[in-house]
Amino acid sequence: MKKTTLLFVFLFCFVSFSVLLGNSDSGSDFDDSLTAAEVESSGSSSKEDTATVKADEKASETSKSKTEEAKKEKAEKEEENKGMATLPNGKGYVGVYSYLNLRDDVWGTILASLYNNEEVTITGRDGDWYKVSTSKGDGYAHARYIFDAPDKRYSGNEVYETDNPNGSNTYSSSSNDVILNVSGDSVQGKVVNAAKQIHDKYQGYQAYPYHKYTEGGNLGCAQVATSVLVAAGVLAATDSVNGLGYASLNCTGTISMLEKVGWKSVSWPPYQAGDVVFWETYQPGPSHVGIVMNSGNSAQAMNNSSSKRMPQYSDITSMKICKIMRKV
Repeated sequence: MKKTTLLFVFLFCFVSFSVLLGNSDSGSDFDDSLTAAEVESSGSSSKEDTATVKADEKASETSKSKTEEAKKEKAEKEEENKGMATLPNGKGYVGVYSYLNLRDDVWGTILASLYNNEEVTITGRDGDWYKVSTSKGDGYAHARYIFDAPDKRYSGNEVYETDNPNGSNTYSSSSNDVILNVSGDSVQGKVVNAAKQIHDKYQGYQAYPYHKYTEGGNLGCAQVATSVLVAAGVLAATDSVNGLGYASLNCTGTISMLEKVGWKSVSWPPYQAGDVVFWETYQPGPSHVGIVMNSGNSAQAMNNSSSKRMPQYSDITSMKICKIMRKV
């Protein structure tokens, strides 16, 4: 009996101890799973925080980059718009040998002609152009030919006083106004001399012999320019009118012919006396051609006047230049 009782007690204690031990292990597992979940949750939160910080940093860098680009673009635009137009608003004076075009916009449609010493009122600026108010209307005029006082003009990149202290609203077409600063024996010197001779010959008292396809001289620029090049020995005549030979009646043909005899397109300014200049006028690309008469950062060009129906000298920037060709 005693042995049975003792065995029972022993078994009871063993079972109780096992139950307690099992609960303890279960609790340990539960605690461990909580710890793992907490660690996982903590790691996930840390990754999300890191990703958020990186995204914020990237957004900040992008914003900073865009701000810097905007500042740079603004500075470049401001620098570009400085140009030659530096006079303040107020009175200005035209300084030219022939006339200055008044346009409706920068290189826009020509509205009127402004003459030497003509007074204008500067009301704004756009790069190398002034917005002006004149007796002939409002528009844009190239800043190279607007000055702070009358009787001033450009020669190369220098401003100088005109010979006539009283100014003049007319242009003398005398060849004495042309500066020949290339060798007279050079190809370009011969071109300038031929241009002077043809210009002087057809100044009102003798009509220039235009080809019938030029509409009486309205489209005569290529004929006039190539007649100079033929006279200078640069191009061979393809036809003649009243004994005056010419090589082409259009700008495209003139360019092609010059390329075949070794003339190349060059950058500008400066210009060189004897260069052939092409302007863009009523359509994209070369549509008017002339001969550069003097070297420098500004120049005169001999070219056909569609309105006057004769060769004329005009400021080279009176129209939009699109090509300069030179014997190199």
